[in-house]
Amino acid sequence: MLVPFACAAPPETKLTTAQIRSMVGGRHVSDGRHWGHDYFLDGRLERSENGRTRNGRWSAQNNQLCLLLPEVSKESPVCFDVVRVGDELQYRDAGSVVYAGTVRKSAARLQPAPP
Repeated sequence: MLVPFACAAPPETKLTTAQIRSMVGGRHVSDGRHWGHDYFLDGRLERSENGRTRNGRWSAQNNQLCLLLPEVSKESPVCFDVVRVGDELQYRDAGSVVYAGTVRKSAARLQPAPP
């Protein structure tokens, strides 16, 4: 049985550490409704999830996006594989999608302050 090309699922690409930094650094990732994450170039993270805004830190290491969420732990980050599926980024934990959203450029306020 042949599947029409238009119905084919977009390819999945697991991002490397460098690709994760390049993809999210200085950008806003959101599902457009329930959550949004602002990734500052200096490692700060501002998260808006279900109407609550919280701060944290982010880094990319070992081909994963790691989020240090003070309400979870002040020392151990939560790390996710990041997979690009078409225009969407998916954060996955043990293969399960935890977050799925799109990336957009952020306002200049996401850049670190000049020294």
